[in-house]
Amino acid sequence: MNVIKDNRGFTILELLISTTVFSVILLLCTFGLIQIGRNYYRGATITRTQNVARSVMSTLTQSIQFSGSDFEGQLPPPVPPSTSGEFCIGSLGYTYNLGTQVGGNNFALKTSGCFNGKPAPNSKQTELLGKGMSLRTFSIVKSGDYYTITLLIAYGENDLLNADGLCNGGAGSQFCATSSLKTTVHRRLK
Repeated sequence: MNVIKDNRGFTILELLISTTVFSVILLLCTFGLIQIGRNYYRGATITRTQNVARSVMSTLTQSIQFSGSDFEGQLPPPVPPSTSGEFCIGSLGYTYNLGTQVGGNNFALKTSGCFNGKPAPNSKQTELLGKGMSLRTFSIVKSGDYYTITLLIAYGENDLLNADGLCNGGAGSQFCATSSLKTTVHRRLK
């Protein structure tokens, strides 16, 4: 009787090598996907911050251009001796807090109706910045019929921002973004 020995199969060494190679490939793929996700989140954060800054600037410039009346109240100063204030442009009232991150009961820049030259406390108030954002620089300087608006909006925790309100970068999953805009507006209605 002849016994046929079948030696087909894998040795333990071959299995260990193939498992190691497969594990390295999986680790590289996982690392790549994590990096893609981080880059997407960073880009989305920057885009959201820029969109909010443009929206705020648009709201302010339209208020100035098309309001038939001058400012009432204290304009945001070019050098921030005060960190908060309020003013009215036409029928819109603005209240701001420099360096305050939006969240919970905190606000950075909100609009409301205007009554007797001050933002009306009983009217509907709308926050112009998104959650986690802060107004770092805000000024409106009047020169004749021209107004120069400067603003810097930041997203992220205060420890991610330097003294000027600019982004230092992030560690781990923390990101920050800043958007700085400056424009000059001419009042069209008088």
